[in-house]
Amino acid sequence: MKRIVCFFIIILILCTAAVMVCPKETNAASAADAQQIGDPPAADPEPAQAVTSQPKLMVEKYTLDRDYLEAGESATVKVTIRNTSSSQHVKNIKLSYWEESAEILPAGTGAAYYKQIAKNSSCTWSFRVTATTTAQSKPHPATITMEYEDSNGNAISASDRIILQVRQPVRLTYEEPSLPVRVTQGDTPSLSIKLMNLGKSAIYNALLKFEMPGLSSGGSVLVGTIPPGESQTGTTNFRVESEPLGQVSGTLLLSYEDEYGEHYEKEIPLSTTIEEEKRSCNPQKS
Repeated sequence: MKRIVCFFIIILILCTAAVMVCPKETNAASAADAQQIGDPPAADPEPAQAVTSQPKLMVEKYTLDRDYLEAGESATVKVTIRNTSSSQHVKNIKLSYWEESAEILPAGTGAAYYKQIAKNSSCTWSFRVTATTTAQSKPHPATITMEYEDSNGNAISASDRIILQVRQPVRLTYEEPSLPVRVTQGDTPSLSIKLMNLGKSAIYNALLKFEMPGLSSGGSVLVGTIPPGESQTGTTNFRVESEPLGQVSGTLLLSYEDEYGEHYEKEIPLSTTIEEEKRSCNPQKS
């Protein structure tokens, strides 16, 4: 009898333990199922989009229709703009010219419009410019601005610099040289000439050379540098020779250089009359 009672007690204990364990497993399974139902599956990563570079415009070359622009004069500038992109055209292009000192002015607005430049292609913009009379004699940087759109309509801007050389004109004038109308054999007359720089840049190495039959000088006369708006006088002495007599003509060669080393020459005519030296006769005493 005791064995039977013990057997039933063991069975009761086992059943109670089974009832306590099963709800926990069911709850855990339910929580796992709920988590799987509530969370959506992770999405696949989107492929990275390819980055397209912007097309670039640049000044490929430029030319002036002469070696330099002289103050007060006009010239034609040609600027070649290249689209360096190998895959895109550009459109709605506005080109503008601007010079900081305002001494080289464009004709009109200094702007131009182009509808399109194809990929790996170029266009040439031609326009007139004028240097003011007071423009400084030096290289002048100017800016070419390029505003345009790529093939998708995105606005882009770029700029490049060009250099325009300006020179002031050389304006050297002079007063007529003061050589006596008549000279006598054996005399040492002097000649002077006043040189005036009316330009806006300096004159260098002003030199006087004389070629006059019957008159000999001590050589060339170096006047030197003449600043803008100033004057210098060159003077030399001649010695009248015995031959020839009468009217003689010659030249004064005036040479000088500008600030760029360019050489200039002017021939100035000279003339005078050489008279025979008069000797006094003293009577001899007997």
